[in-house]
Amino acid sequence: MTFFYKDKCLKIRHLAVNECCRDNWDSVDTRVFVNVQIQSDSLKSAIITWLHDCSGLALASAEQTPLLHIWDMSAFLYEKQLDNSLPKGVVVIGEANESQEKQVLLSGALDYICESTCFEVTALRLSMLIQNQQYLHRLESLSVTDTLTGLFNRRKFDQEVNVCWRQAMRHQLPCSLLMLDVDHFKMFNDTYGHLAGDQCLKELANAFRQEAVRPHDTVARIGGEEFAIILPDTDNKGAEHVANRIIKRVAKLNILNEHTTLGCVTISVGLSSIIPKAGDNMEMWQQEADDALYFAKESGRNQVKAEVSGQSQQETLIF
Repeated sequence: MTFFYKDKCLKIRHLAVNECCRDNWDSVDTRVFVNVQIQSDSLKSAIITWLHDCSGLALASAEQTPLLHIWDMSAFLYEKQLDNSLPKGVVVIGEANESQEKQVLLSGALDYICESTCFEVTALRLSMLIQNQQYLHRLESLSVTDTLTGLFNRRKFDQEVNVCWRQAMRHQLPCSLLMLDVDHFKMFNDTYGHLAGDQCLKELANAFRQEAVRPHDTVARIGGEEFAIILPDTDNKGAEHVANRIIKRVAKLNILNEHTTLGCVTISVGLSSIIPKAGDNMEMWQQEADDALYFAKESGRNQVKAEVSGQSQQETLIF
């Protein structure tokens, strides 16, 4: 990516990037949000003006996750005094002081930049840091993304389900897990071919993504035709509502499959909800959702079954 000043007084080019990765990056949001905590009015003004004048850069709002945090020593020392762990991508701008620089770098900050009388030098350093961070961020995104559907992969699912469980236990909030499987997908592949199967999975993935829209909802492809949706802070009733919406949306896609009762692609969903407490087992929670999915399959498919506190409950069929 290249950052340009609108008045073209300065152009900073990205480091060379392997061309074969570019196609996979096209779908990644390339906007870079930056958090600025600087006391010096002149330096802060120069940084904000630079952000506004560079395409692709923006000052982060409270709702946005910054890729880079530009702090001065006061902001850094304040966070250390609070004993807070530093966020990723912290850059501290300060005077030429080896002791300060050592303290910042040993704390895990990304870099320490000695303030220059020429701001263009500081801007060059910041640009290179942002570009490197963006490169690493994109590589990380690719490592947790299913290449066919663009959803998260099994690795990311395992990470997020653990985060959801721990947060729910800490705050005593409900969390729900949906396990989804495409009905008669092997026969679909055998009948229509693997290219049609791949296209079907892409359309289903998009449908799942449109129904799990909250920032902390996680939609993942965890197997061939198997998917999972993690719904933090969601009880059984809320999860049922999401599952039923998904079943309706999939039916509306009307993807031909002569092997199903409806003559189109359908899915089965298993659901498990819990407010975890000490002694509960996360793997058992996942197994309950998987068991509920198996029950949905055995009961005729194209429906959702829920497992709550170890007791299976039949849900109202959509069709």
